[in-house]
Amino acid sequence: MGVKYLEKTIQLLTTITKYIALSTMTFMMLFIAFAVLSRLFFSPIVGDIELVQLGMVVMIMCGLAYTQQVDGHITIEILANKMSKRAQTILDILGALLTFCVTLAFAYIYLEVAITHQNDMRLTTNLLEIPFYPFDFIIVIGLFMWGLEALLKFLRSCLLLFQSNSKES
Repeated sequence: MGVKYLEKTIQLLTTITKYIALSTMTFMMLFIAFAVLSRLFFSPIVGDIELVQLGMVVMIMCGLAYTQQVDGHITIEILANKMSKRAQTILDILGALLTFCVTLAFAYIYLEVAITHQNDMRLTTNLLEIPFYPFDFIIVIGLFMWGLEALLKFLRSCLLLFQSNSKES
């Protein structure tokens, strides 16, 4: 019961971040087209490059969890495909556990960076002077969600391993 609730909650949050990433990508596509056309027919939009760069941060960080959910990250399968299913499952467990630990560690470290940028070191973009700290928090959320999706993969792989062990017994 607890695992199913956790799974549904993480999937809902991943869906939300996925739609934020998709909306950002759509906005960027339309904005870039408008910026290019405005250079041709009117005058350039001030700060268009900065806005697109900040949009890339949102799009990438909000898309990481969904990419983990659909196993879309780059993998090297040359060695793994030659192993038994049990060994592949163990590699999945180790990979998911490592991803979970690393992403949560990065999220924790970057949370401190975000708080520092918000309170002590107000960094902004050069032209439009947009503060960085809201985007720092988006990075934290993206890493945290990626870690939660890795946790789900870890739990699923452990269940798969235990089920296969019980069938062999």
